[in-house]
Amino acid sequence: MSNSNSIQEQHTAGPSAIGFDYQFYYFIYLILDISHGDTIGFEVKDDVHIKRHDGSTILFQGKHSVQTNASGEIQNLTALDEDLWKTVSNWVSMVKGESDSKEFLSKYSFVLFTNKNEHFNEFITTLSTYQLDGNIKDVVTKLREFKRRTNNKTIENYLTQILNLNIKDLKVFLLKLKIDTGVDDLISGIKNKLMKTARREVIMEAIFESLFTALHTAKYLEIKDRKPFEISFEDFNNRFGRCFSIAFQERPLPRRELPVLLPEDLEAQTFIKQLIDIGEITPGSKKILKYTEQMLKVLNQFIYWLDNDLLFPHESGKCDENAILIWENKFSAKYRSINTKLASGIPVDDLEEDICCAALDIVDYLREQDLDILEGKLGVEFSNGHFYTLSDKLRLGWHLNWENKYAQE
Repeated sequence: MSNSNSIQEQHTAGPSAIGFDYQFYYFIYLILDISHGDTIGFEVKDDVHIKRHDGSTILFQGKHSVQTNASGEIQNLTALDEDLWKTVSNWVSMVKGESDSKEFLSKYSFVLFTNKNEHFNEFITTLSTYQLDGNIKDVVTKLREFKRRTNNKTIENYLTQILNLNIKDLKVFLLKLKIDTGVDDLISGIKNKLMKTARREVIMEAIFESLFTALHTAKYLEIKDRKPFEISFEDFNNRFGRCFSIAFQERPLPRRELPVLLPEDLEAQTFIKQLIDIGEITPGSKKILKYTEQMLKVLNQFIYWLDNDLLFPHESGKCDENAILIWENKFSAKYRSINTKLASGIPVDDLEEDICCAALDIVDYLREQDLDILEGKLGVEFSNGHFYTLSDKLRLGWHLNWENKYAQE
């Protein structure tokens, strides 16, 4: 049974699949920084490459490991790491294969990126020192030392291949070689870059999902059609720029189920008194609870939006002003004939029935309204609650004499 499991593990695609994903996430990480005139490619010249507007090219090879040490951390990149020397050897072979290696090295540079960690890696230390002091003899001495120390024939062959590169080319090649260790959690790295555009996490997440899906689909289709998957700066803006548009569009305000804390005396609320006085509801009606919940729900939502900077005070104020204008226009229209009668000398008490009918018509009309909020709509229920809120704050009313009736309470 254990032998069967061992065979299955040898043939599983898990490690290689995550390695491929790792390279693609690195591609996305890099594409966010390309400039006008640049072109980036995936699995064309190398795992990833960037051709700069000045004619230079950077080749990237990625090496991902799932192996961990006793502490559960990703293993270190050692001086005798087979992946390290395989990568360097591949690039050296590329240099050797060029008819004009000097010209090639003047335009190309090389980056090995890996999630493996660096812990006193002798080669990286030697390389860094060489790139400062230019002493190629120390590098050659160290490479020969590695060749003597290893028991791995494959690594030995890689080192032989490197040491056989002519000294002039080796000097230039090593100056243009970079090794990035500890390159892990690329998803967070991508999201951090996107936050510069999005500014808000919810928008950043939407951009990330849209961009990843679009790039992954484009990669699949182009590689499937045997086309090189390369994207210029202009291509990226034209083909994938729409993924970023959500950052510049208004989105519907999120709705939250927030607890509603009812007042002890529902009928003492000003907006309920106004509705009772015009005969829209009677004391003890079940509608009083319904209307109160509608008012408190929308009141809580506005507080939530404002407290979380999802809505600015002036935007909330604009919604209020729009609601009051709708009410004001209807109020003036419904009471026009009644005001004419009052102006002719008819006592207001004789017109109380007409006033209540007009008030009910105003309430009915406003309950059909769907108020605007930013670029969206509040919805009829929230709009009703918003009108009740404004009524409770005495910013609008239903009865002709509403301001005098409730102002002193």
